[in-house]
Amino acid sequence: MQFVQHRRIETFMEETLLHLEKDEAINNLMLGIALRLQQDASLCPDAVCFTIRDEDGLALAALMTPPEKLIVYSPREVSAEPLRCLIQGVLDNNVSISGVIGPAKLARLFADLWAHQTGSPVKLEMHMRVYELREVNREVIGEGRLRTAEEKDLEFVIEAVAQFQRDAGFGEPDPETCAAMAKRMIANQALYLWELHDEIASMAAAGRKTRSGIAVNLVYTPKELRRRGYATSCVAALSQHLLDSGYKFCTLFADLANPISNSIYQKIGYRPIGDYDSYLF
Repeated sequence: MQFVQHRRIETFMEETLLHLEKDEAINNLMLGIALRLQQDASLCPDAVCFTIRDEDGLALAALMTPPEKLIVYSPREVSAEPLRCLIQGVLDNNVSISGVIGPAKLARLFADLWAHQTGSPVKLEMHMRVYELREVNREVIGEGRLRTAEEKDLEFVIEAVAQFQRDAGFGEPDPETCAAMAKRMIANQALYLWELHDEIASMAAAGRKTRSGIAVNLVYTPKELRRRGYATSCVAALSQHLLDSGYKFCTLFADLANPISNSIYQKIGYRPIGDYDSYLF
């Protein structure tokens, strides 16, 4: 087994791109982030990339943009040896990781091996399902209109980002981080609002582009406006807009502990393609 810590995102992509793009939708998390870093490495100068190779080629890849968790990927059936090699390499190079996220079996085995090798407590944070959409069920789009978020919406967006993080169980959000995130998404025209009678009823974002697809995330509806179909309309309209823009498919992650959102996405036309797990160390 050969452990490599890549100093440049370009060398990491040379080893992994063809593998990741063989199943572009399910790999959209690592792939989308890596492609963005390839375009502009200054977005996360602390990003770390690893690959594990053996006589048969690429066995494992990992990418982390601190303080986010380590993302893991394997083009093969899950096995312990490459993961042990990765963990040892991470420890030998004094790389600090807060957790791991990846395809469920792979992430679970990494977490078990990490706990055994380091003695660190491991906590399952979230079971997630990955969905892919190629055709929208337009019948679910109700009254209202989709529009791009603007500067005038900043106050709403900052509070929505903070409340989204609370609802997702990520703890109490940092106000400055939420404000910076809101400003960046508005400036990049990556945030969309569902508006009804001049009132913002729901929100969703688009990002993490790959060659053929794009991810939908940050879906949020104020508590007093929930269960009225606004999030359904927002996500469906946004997904249709993205397909009309030339993307072949949209992807999204949904918390399996929330059956309502999983049901909504499937009504829109999203189909499950795999499960991811997220662990905290």
